Amino acid sequence: MESRLISRIDAHKFAREAYDLGVRYIGGCCGFEPYHIRAIAEELAEERGVRPPGYKKDCLWGDALAESTEPSEVWKANKDYWTKLVCASGRADATPLAKIPDMQF
Repeated sequence: MESRLISRIDAHKFAREAYDLGVRYIGGCCGFEPYHIRAIAEELAEERGVRPPGYKKDCLWGDALAESTEPSEVWKANKDYWTKLVCASGRADATPLAKIPDMQF
C-alpha cells in the first residue's frame, strides 16, 4: 500500500483483511504515520487483548465531531461517512484514488 495515499480508515480495512488472511505481523514502512499504526492497533485490539495507549482520547469514526459547535462538521460523526471517503493525493499518478477523469499528461 502506498502510505501517502491511504487514510486511517484504509489502514483499518487493510489490517482486518490481512489478519483475516492469516497475517499476524502487520506494520508499515517509510511513509507510514503514527495514525496508520494506531488504526492497525485499534482494528485488532480485540484480537490482541489490549487497546493502544491513549485510546481514551481517540474516537473511532469521528465520534468526537458529534459534539462540534460547527454544523458542517457534525454530520461527519458516523462510520458511513468515513468508510465512503475517497482520499485524493493531488499526485497525477493517483488518478484512481482521486477520481480524476481522463487527464492528459
